[in-house]
Amino acid sequence: MKIFILLKQSLKAIFTNKGRSFLTVLGIVIGIGSVIALMSLGNGVKVYISNQIGALGTSTLTVMPGEGFSPNSGGGGIRAHQGGEGGFGGASSLTVEDFVLLSNKQNNPDLKLVSGTINGSAIYNDQRLNIHGTTPSQFQIVARPIQKGRVFDENDLSVKNKVIDLGADLSINLFGESDPIGQTITIGKDNYSVIGVFGKIDETSFQNPNLSAFIPYTSAMDSFGTDRFNTFSITAKDDNSVDRAKTEIEDTLLASHNIKDRKLADFSVSTSADLLSTVGSITGVLTALLSGIAAISLLVGGIGIMNIMLVSVTERTREIGLRKAVGAKTKDILVQFLIEAIFLTLAGGVLGIGLGWLLGAIAGHFVGFSAVLTNSAILLAVSISTFVGLVFGIYPAARAAKLNPIDALRYE
Repeated sequence: MKIFILLKQSLKAIFTNKGRSFLTVLGIVIGIGSVIALMSLGNGVKVYISNQIGALGTSTLTVMPGEGFSPNSGGGGIRAHQGGEGGFGGASSLTVEDFVLLSNKQNNPDLKLVSGTINGSAIYNDQRLNIHGTTPSQFQIVARPIQKGRVFDENDLSVKNKVIDLGADLSINLFGESDPIGQTITIGKDNYSVIGVFGKIDETSFQNPNLSAFIPYTSAMDSFGTDRFNTFSITAKDDNSVDRAKTEIEDTLLASHNIKDRKLADFSVSTSADLLSTVGSITGVLTALLSGIAAISLLVGGIGIMNIMLVSVTERTREIGLRKAVGAKTKDILVQFLIEAIFLTLAGGVLGIGLGWLLGAIAGHFVGFSAVLTNSAILLAVSISTFVGLVFGIYPAARAAKLNPIDALRYE
């Protein structure tokens, strides 16, 4: 029963001094709000990237070369080069022979689809084009519906036809509402005929596929002057075959490159699970680092609580003396001041959660992904605010409890 009386007295003291209470809460609101905002943004980044990787499929594997590409220049004022703007530098280790060996189902029974990709770019009509030389199987690995015309096929691949399929947004950027089928796009020294336009799809990859163009990899090798791939995209037979598929890929490429020691491999094979694990580790560290920086605000808020509570002790010295004179115990005074400190920080924590969610939502709108506020983040915020109130409220509460009632009554 006594605890309810102390709680009532604490609340009365808080609401009697609204200005002081507001300033006490403000520091905690800012601290908790900063932590919540950064944690929710960190979680949002993790979910966003995980969704992008998940769009590839759980049975998809990616093979990357040990080294990248160097750019090759086109001619005639129309620039084209492999590896994107600026190139990657060096030479890839992924060859056409590797692609053929991996495509052999007899030697690699756990591989379902194999595709190679050459990433390049060109400038056409003052617009930069992201061009991907690939295989028809790529459009099975990553589902991409055709809206108009057709997708290049194995025949286009074998005879090196200069044909190109456009993403939905790229088609509009280049040709507006006009029919692009049959139009010509110059890449380097070669003229490519538009044969198809893909339907618009969600931007679930690191590069907007709606702004990309796709050509047969054999034609890309001619236009970019290379005989190497940037990446291989491979799907396993099913989710249970992913580990075996990874081993088959490594064994095939090690043998093809005449490498005995796996540690010396000039390529890397990643599964969706590997990528998700890496992303989780990176975003976890970044979120913890940013949250730690924001937690400094909590320390400042805690010191503010201690200072204002000390002022409160000074202002209420006569009150404390009177209460002790009529029988209040030292423990009662201690508990009352602790309740006040904890209540103020809890209130700051709740308001801080709301502020953090709002800041995260606003920031997420501008950066293009949604902030994710988890239950664990809310629980952590409430726990931290309670802990801060307890720690920084102990000294003022103990000072109030130790006041001599006679000296306190004499205090002016």
